[in-house]
Amino acid sequence: MEAKLVEYTEGRTKLLVPEKSLTSNVPPMEPAFFNPRGVENRDISMIVYETFCGKAGKSLQFLDILCGIGARGVRVAKETSVEKVYLNDVNPNAIEIAERNAEINNVREKCVFSNDYAEHFLASIRKEGKYIDIIDVDPFGTPAPYLEDTVRAVKKNGMISLTATDTPVLCGIHPNTALRKYYGRSLRTEYCHEIGIRLLYGALAFAAARYDRGIKPVFSHSTRHYLRVYAIIEDGAEEGDRSLEEIGYIGHCSVCHERMVLRKNFGQCRRCGQKLDVAGPLWVGKIFEKDFVKAMEDTAIKLGYRSYLKMINLAYSEADGPVSYYLVSELCDRLQVSMPATEKVIEKIREKGYFASRTILNNKGIRTDAPSETIEDILLKLARIG
Repeated sequence: MEAKLVEYTEGRTKLLVPEKSLTSNVPPMEPAFFNPRGVENRDISMIVYETFCGKAGKSLQFLDILCGIGARGVRVAKETSVEKVYLNDVNPNAIEIAERNAEINNVREKCVFSNDYAEHFLASIRKEGKYIDIIDVDPFGTPAPYLEDTVRAVKKNGMISLTATDTPVLCGIHPNTALRKYYGRSLRTEYCHEIGIRLLYGALAFAAARYDRGIKPVFSHSTRHYLRVYAIIEDGAEEGDRSLEEIGYIGHCSVCHERMVLRKNFGQCRRCGQKLDVAGPLWVGKIFEKDFVKAMEDTAIKLGYRSYLKMINLAYSEADGPVSYYLVSELCDRLQVSMPATEKVIEKIREKGYFASRTILNNKGIRTDAPSETIEDILLKLARIG
């Protein structure tokens, strides 16, 4: 391996990374892939995994099946309470760098390295009777090919975390591709990132149900070019059935922008009668687990990641909210009125007895169960007052 490696610090972990990965707009695949812009993804995962360790109350194992240079896996070994870390990648250069990263952080004894295809490695640990507490799947593109093997390899009440970077597929530009990969059609709307997250959870729920397992989403976010989800996997046919009860469709009206959860893949807008555009089948249950998110606050402080407290607090505030959110800016553009302060709109919606909060999925969004005409009426009244 001839490429130059340089030292780079992320969190509390020192990493040797390919020099060009820090200067290229698109990080090169050779000698091994490392994306410095994924730091937020990895920071948040430290908070989630350590929270999960705290709730488990026992020693846990972690597996990164597509580890690259070991950025996430070595950080897990260095920064969390996880006892043993498995790092696997098909690229031998990546594993060589990952081993060096473990050594310079003095966590080599906690780590097990493998140079294999992800599917082969997952099958091999099952064959050995090993099941892992936390499995991370962070591919270049879609995690869809790895879902079933991952579901089969995770322990009862273990955690699976997924990253998807194929946002054009999940966010409505290629709905037929979404159907093939995630078993549901995507839809291009102002809340398309939430639809993408729900498609991810839906595909995971379908994969889990095949093996009499269910899912419980605990945290989700959308940042830059990727979507990220975390779910606990629960055992039993009843849990699988319970998860499938949370599968449905989202109907969106292209005329008045009303939206609703459907149990069938068709419907008419209750407001204007227009035939609804439909996304799904996908997950229509909760995408945050309130108690888990609350525990993440203390973990973020303990680990020194206070910069994520605002995001965590927002997730906590929206955890009990409905499916989808509105962008006040888009509603105001359609009504041709000036945009009021978002907090003022939230206050007025709550005064009418509806749920309303900001959302971490879009800093301009409001998650609410108020009908679209109610929100529009509030915006028109605020415009007249203003």
